[in-house]
Amino acid sequence: MVLSGGMKMDPIIEDGFVRLTETIKEYNGRIDELDEAIRSDLAALLSRMVTLTTPLIGSLGQQFLQKTKKDGKGELYDTIHYDEKMIIIGRAEEPVTIRPDDMTRKVDKQFCVLTEKGAISELMFSDDGFIIDSYLNPLTADEAIDFYGPGVIYMLYRALHDYANLEEELIRSLEMTIAFIQGENK
Repeated sequence: MVLSGGMKMDPIIEDGFVRLTETIKEYNGRIDELDEAIRSDLAALLSRMVTLTTPLIGSLGQQFLQKTKKDGKGELYDTIHYDEKMIIIGRAEEPVTIRPDDMTRKVDKQFCVLTEKGAISELMFSDDGFIIDSYLNPLTADEAIDFYGPGVIYMLYRALHDYANLEEELIRSLEMTIAFIQGENK
């Protein structure tokens, strides 16, 4: 190999440099393989977490807006919510441009949710200024990891952690209330 200025590279250095570039290429291929293995394990982990969480969604989830209308002042009326409760476990930084169910509706907000039936889904909201409606698009655990990243696992954990802390605080408050009531009745 000839360097700029006409100098020749030492054969030992050149052999080492070639080997270094080959090693980087090998590592890049191995990184892709390992990344794929980790992602598949993340999807399996998310699936197990969903199975364990599903029975709790009814008490910790919320009912989300399915469709509503807005008047001239921005007030909502004729509001319809989804029957089942859900928790948000991810949010798209850049929503897709159009909804899969209606190519004329642009997506303004897009979330990854877990429903009380145990389905991982995308909740896509559209707002044309008069009607706000949504589309619930089912996802596999692999798709959730691919589209929303591994943060969905953390968000699911965080939702349960925060809910457990609220339950603990509620129990302490109820115990204090009972102790106070029983103290007054004596």
